[in-house]
Amino acid sequence: MLLIKISPMINKHSLIFISRTGIIVLLFLFFMAFQSIANTELLPVTCENDTLICTADELLISELENLLLQECGIRIIGLKAPEDQRITYKSSGPILVSIKRLLRFLNAESYVFEFNGDQLTHVLIYSRGKTQYRRPGHYSHFSQSKSAGNKVNAVKVLDIVSGSQAEVHGFQKNDIIVEYDSVPIKSASQLVSVVKKKKKEKQRVELVLFRDGSRYSYVLDSGLIGVRIQTVRVSPDEIR
Repeated sequence: MLLIKISPMINKHSLIFISRTGIIVLLFLFFMAFQSIANTELLPVTCENDTLICTADELLISELENLLLQECGIRIIGLKAPEDQRITYKSSGPILVSIKRLLRFLNAESYVFEFNGDQLTHVLIYSRGKTQYRRPGHYSHFSQSKSAGNKVNAVKVLDIVSGSQAEVHGFQKNDIIVEYDSVPIKSASQLVSVVKKKKKEKQRVELVLFRDGSRYSYVLDSGLIGVRIQTVRVSPDEIR
């Protein structure tokens, strides 16, 4: 029987070289993964699971606006700030709450939120005087089918008083008011009563209305709104 001895092709030095190469490759992959995570964490604005995290450090206002649009799908319109102005601001919380905090930090006094369903899409900032900003387009996202039954009470805007808050903020005829300072509104008389009461308690209030199926949330001064209103019956689909 003929026995053939085959010498191993990989010697001790080759194994050491392969091991070192493997370690180098692993270190490289780990470094790349770390860089990817670091780059993500370094983003000064992120939105995830209905939470907005802002860690702005000397961030340009224009960059903040771009990141809010890019990361959260929220467009801010009408913010009065020089293009080279920078801010340092840190906050974390639910998106709507965090945006309100940010607006207070930026000294925005009057503004309106526009929603597409539950998603905040636009923030339009107003000055105290007559605004020169155009309102963003809205989305008709509600069902057009309206049941004859199961209607609910709401408050419809019949007219806008000239020179009033309602005119400055762009209220429109046929707007449906459903909430004033977290109080659900079911009738014209109730709205008048709540407005009078809140005027004595605080300076800023939030009013929620529906227009063509889109929900708008206005932050304005307490007291006279400047609308002529009436109680109406509407389908729940119109104010959902």
